[in-house]
Amino acid sequence: MDKYKSKSIQLNAILNGFKTILTIIFPLITYPYAARLLGAANIGKVDFSNSIVSYFVLIAGLGIATYAVREGAYFRNDDEKLSRFSSEVFSINVISTILALILLALFVVFFKRINTYSDLILIQSIMIIGNLVGVNWLFSIVEDYLYITVRTLIVYILAIILMFVFVRNKDDYLFYAATTVIANAGANFFSFFHARKYVKIRFTLHLNLNYHIKPIMILFLTTITATIYVNSDKTLIGLINGDYYVGLYSIAVNVYTILKNTLAAVILVALPRMTSFIARGDAEEYHMLSDKLLKVTILLLFPIVCGIIVTAPHVVVLIGGIKYADASLSLQILSLSLIFATLAIYFTNVVLLPYKLEKVNLVASAISAIVNIVINLFILKYFQQNGAAVTTLIAEFLMFIIEYYYAKRYIKFNLSKRFITSILLGCISIFIVGYIISTFFKGMFVVLFLEIVLGAISYGLILLVLKNEMFMAMLNVVLDKLKVSH
Repeated sequence: MDKYKSKSIQLNAILNGFKTILTIIFPLITYPYAARLLGAANIGKVDFSNSIVSYFVLIAGLGIATYAVREGAYFRNDDEKLSRFSSEVFSINVISTILALILLALFVVFFKRINTYSDLILIQSIMIIGNLVGVNWLFSIVEDYLYITVRTLIVYILAIILMFVFVRNKDDYLFYAATTVIANAGANFFSFFHARKYVKIRFTLHLNLNYHIKPIMILFLTTITATIYVNSDKTLIGLINGDYYVGLYSIAVNVYTILKNTLAAVILVALPRMTSFIARGDAEEYHMLSDKLLKVTILLLFPIVCGIIVTAPHVVVLIGGIKYADASLSLQILSLSLIFATLAIYFTNVVLLPYKLEKVNLVASAISAIVNIVINLFILKYFQQNGAAVTTLIAEFLMFIIEYYYAKRYIKFNLSKRFITSILLGCISIFIVGYIISTFFKGMFVVLFLEIVLGAISYGLILLVLKNEMFMAMLNVVLDKLKVSH
């Protein structure tokens, strides 16, 4: 029996979604402030150095987080086995973290072009240690999303306060980098102690490498290749076009990443549960949950994409000011990437990882990364940030196609004509509402507010009128809870 099954997966999704929303609110508060104050060049410096550090964060992580969540689900009902598994995985992570820090130091010393960013890289490298001690994978295994959400809220509030206190002029980009590190990794330093509630994690030389190393390395290579086609854009723009264009692209890609992570949060909470269903041979529960997750994902994904296409010109100006207006087309292109990226995340976490088909994920990521880099090398010189957005779209599409090909045999699709038609018509209504508002109203804030609110209302009304089954089910759950509360 699964002792964590009593935890509501809907509540887990809400908590994880709320945590991700916090990651949206934080940059919405801090990034416009920093972008206006620091300017595109200094913002570009921070993002360029962060793109460098991110590769070493990956080396330190080794793909352990994903592996631990997937594999730990097999042991989560046995405290002794889970403690032993957690200690082994943590110890492997300690070794990989030390190696990553050494390699990063050597990289900064021997490459003069990178050496000019040494102060920023030193600050941002703290994230490598933070990810080690955070053991966030454990809280996903035991589905303790409440703790993760609360600690994230507290640290974000602290980071925002520090941002406004210490980032006061264009030369304070080091302080800006430090506050983003606190926001992203600060909470992790408290997590190691909270983990004792569930397991006893200790460093051990009994690593059980024969069991762990192969799947860890496959997931590590997958993570590396996936990150290459995400972060290589900023790195190559910085090398080919300069910090200014990195700053422009960063505005668009940050909005894209926030939305991608928010949608992923709804899906990621299901990985331990899906793995548990497969381990127990519970096909009915597996297909029921996978069907529900796919419908919820589609229900949320497509109106968000349409909304971003409509509001992009106002969003980038709101975040960075009028000098970032050239980033709006990049954001619109990336919004299309969001469709393929989110569906690929669904196939990865609902099918490929639970069924231990991580090799498929690796092949898809590798092909996408290679295509992304090759095309970037040819077009960035001519199309700058917009070219990078196009290559991301191509890479995400390739990832989706490959994963779908292998995942479709394990999953049952049950999308009715009514479901698809209602989503399509709802999305069309968002474009119509956006056109009407932009035609008859003036003022960026007024137009943006009306486009978001009225677009969402029109989408919801069409789903209601056409009785979209998933929308109706979600609405009934909300109404039932309201009745209970009264």
